[in-house]
Amino acid sequence: MQWLTRTRSFSFFLLLVIIGLVALIVTTITIGDLILVRTDFEEQSALLRNETEGNIITSVRIIDEGLKLFDNTLNRRMEESFVVFNAAYVESGGDPSRMDLEALKQQLGGDLELYLINESGVVEYTTYEPDLGLDFQSTIPYFYDYLMTIRESHGFYPDRVVQERATGNLRKFAYLPTLDRRYILELGLSADAFTSERSSLRYTDMIETVRERNPFIRDIRIFTTAKRLVGNKSYVPDPELDALLNEMLSTGVSREFRDPSKGITVKYLYIDLRDKDYASDMSLIVEITYDEIAIARSLRNIVAFHLLVATGGLIIGTIAAFGISRFITRPIARISEDVDAIARGDLDQRISMSAGKEFRVLEESINSMVQALKDMITRLQNSERRLSESEERYRGVVESQSEFITRFLPDGTVTFANEAYCRYFGLNCHEIIGTKFIPAVPDDEQDMVRAHFGRLSPLQPERTIEHRIILPGGDIRWQEWIDRGIFDPAGNLVEIQSVGRDITERKSIEEENRRLHADLEERVKNRTADLEAAYRELDSFSYSVSHDLRAPLRAIDGFSSIILHEYGSSLPKETSTYLEKIRENSTRMGQLIDDLLNFSRMSRQPLNRFLIDPASIAGEAFEGLRAETFNRVVHFTIREMPICSADPVLLNQVFMNLLSNALKFTRQRDVAEIETGSLEKEGKPVFYVKDNGIGFDMQYAPKIFGVFQQIHGDTSFEGTGVGLAIVERIIHRHGGRIWVESSPGTGTTFFFTLG
Repeated sequence: MQWLTRTRSFSFFLLLVIIGLVALIVTTITIGDLILVRTDFEEQSALLRNETEGNIITSVRIIDEGLKLFDNTLNRRMEESFVVFNAAYVESGGDPSRMDLEALKQQLGGDLELYLINESGVVEYTTYEPDLGLDFQSTIPYFYDYLMTIRESHGFYPDRVVQERATGNLRKFAYLPTLDRRYILELGLSADAFTSERSSLRYTDMIETVRERNPFIRDIRIFTTAKRLVGNKSYVPDPELDALLNEMLSTGVSREFRDPSKGITVKYLYIDLRDKDYASDMSLIVEITYDEIAIARSLRNIVAFHLLVATGGLIIGTIAAFGISRFITRPIARISEDVDAIARGDLDQRISMSAGKEFRVLEESINSMVQALKDMITRLQNSERRLSESEERYRGVVESQSEFITRFLPDGTVTFANEAYCRYFGLNCHEIIGTKFIPAVPDDEQDMVRAHFGRLSPLQPERTIEHRIILPGGDIRWQEWIDRGIFDPAGNLVEIQSVGRDITERKSIEEENRRLHADLEERVKNRTADLEAAYRELDSFSYSVSHDLRAPLRAIDGFSSIILHEYGSSLPKETSTYLEKIRENSTRMGQLIDDLLNFSRMSRQPLNRFLIDPASIAGEAFEGLRAETFNRVVHFTIREMPICSADPVLLNQVFMNLLSNALKFTRQRDVAEIETGSLEKEGKPVFYVKDNGIGFDMQYAPKIFGVFQQIHGDTSFEGTGVGLAIVERIIHRHGGRIWVESSPGTGTTFFFTLG
């Protein structure tokens, strides 16, 4: 070993050391880079998967929305066909066996299949033999529940274009319950009527697009809720896949399986496309097969490339190490003397140029280092001078502040005080430093001040306090202090910095404000008592006026009735007519008095708000008006409405008045259509009552809620003109608003909110 060290040059050992360092650095960087590359690749792969699945979900929803828009274009024809279908059912006396369904099918164009579903959810009659006897209760339970729900209602219920359960062919269905509630009429439009128009929206095109964007996808398949494969209606899943699809359809949860033996990962993505407006569940399950072998191959290629780069870097580093060692292997004897001279403090000493060029860089570096050291010493001296000047400027700024600034030790020894502090307390700033000075505090506030300083801690070093102090002259002033504790590393309080100001004037203003506020509350209390007394007097007056007015009205009506009864046969016809008019106007006057009393009392009736169902309130109100529908055809529809906070009695009055108004102005219609429901506007529910009555010109809308306002001159429409004014007052008491939209001949819609 000694022989080796004697025979090998210093440059040899230096070269070995440099090469070893280069190899260590390259290896460390390569390993770290490979770890980062692998992590980044896995993250990118996961990101690509998530992006792919997100794109699939987005694309499916967009295609479904497009299909839904197309499906809805077929509703009008089917609704018109139901008119003929239902008329044939009614003509048969409710006995489908007497109906010629095939002839009816041809009458409707030949591309519509007809079905009659009985009370048990079974297709009892149909023109489409494969579905005869289909039992929805056992085959599609959720659809059976839907059918039983609509059977008890009325109206047209369109469905989406779906695959037939028997053949898998596409067909558009719609439903109409019969008026006797015994059957549900069903129409099925054949795909031949719309296949060409609907073919522009296909899930198979989306699959090809996704495959092109993600090279790691081996296969994509899409299954419907009927477990049919999109694009292959003859496909039947194996029992294992069938069980998995059943589980996902029941739970609505996506699943993922990895098969290392095949090098694949299969993701079953559940896409919820259910729509409360349609019976059929259009949800899809997308099976995505990822090629793990292709992913691993891409990762191996990236790793191989980085290893190749690392090998090149090691070769280049070895060559560079050899070159560097040639520059630093010359004797350093002459340099050491110059360095010793510099170490002794002679910073003007320059390193002599060595004969060997290998040390030229080192000599220049040492000379640069010495020069930098001289520059640094100069900068430190300049910095010390500037720091001193900055301290003087800071002191000047602090001294010029109007706030009181001081620092003191926990025992009260003052370490700093600005001119404002000393001037306020009548002290000399030079004499107070180093002495103990604690401003006098009233006895009843001393405990509060001591507790304030006791709460200063390293976790909460700053606190604010307001208290009074007693000046040397005896004046008592209010002050606000912001105290900040300064703590040593052990958490002990070593000093306190305080910044304060005089707030005596502010406290005086606050006290005056409190006094004025108390005086205002007393005035409001007295005014409220006066207002309540006035309300009581108004109630008494209203009752008295009502009683005094009713007595002559009853007399007028009574005497008119006696005259008509006793002498009607002997009176001229014109006189009898006048007496009838007197009785009608007496009754109208009595109703007007009742409405005025209700209107005047409405603002004083207590408002008892609860969470209630407005749909049930509307239903009860309509039932209370059922007598007005006698000998009329009235279709009253209650749409879904959200739970709201309102007074149930007052809200019932609102619906009673609005529905009564709708019934009154739809009398001239053969079929009155009245609908109540809600919609969302600016995130809040808006309720409405809509009719197909005679309507009015919107130029009269500002007058419609006024007392005694009747915009229709037709005397056949009875009323006092107070009902809508009462509705408006109730809505305003709930913090809401009410408005109306109408046009002559098309009907009227009242909208209102409840705050």
